[in-house]
Amino acid sequence: MVRLVISLIFAIFLLIFASQNMHGTEVRFVFGEAVEMPVILALAGAFIAGFALAIFYFIVRAGSKKSGEGTDY
Repeated sequence: MVRLVISLIFAIFLLIFASQNMHGTEVRFVFGEAVEMPVILALAGAFIAGFALAIFYFIVRAGSKKSGEGTDY
């Protein structure tokens, strides 16, 4: 029950944060033209990209430990 209440509070704060960051911003990539998108989408994209990189790192690290070839950085 406590976990449910904490999850609901977190979801409410996330919705408030998202609703306050709906104004447009210009995102420029290395190549191509600038793209206009809401701030919350840019933040979500950065979060997802960082999460994917972290998962990739741990998968590669676990694979190298299993094979015995990896060194501990």
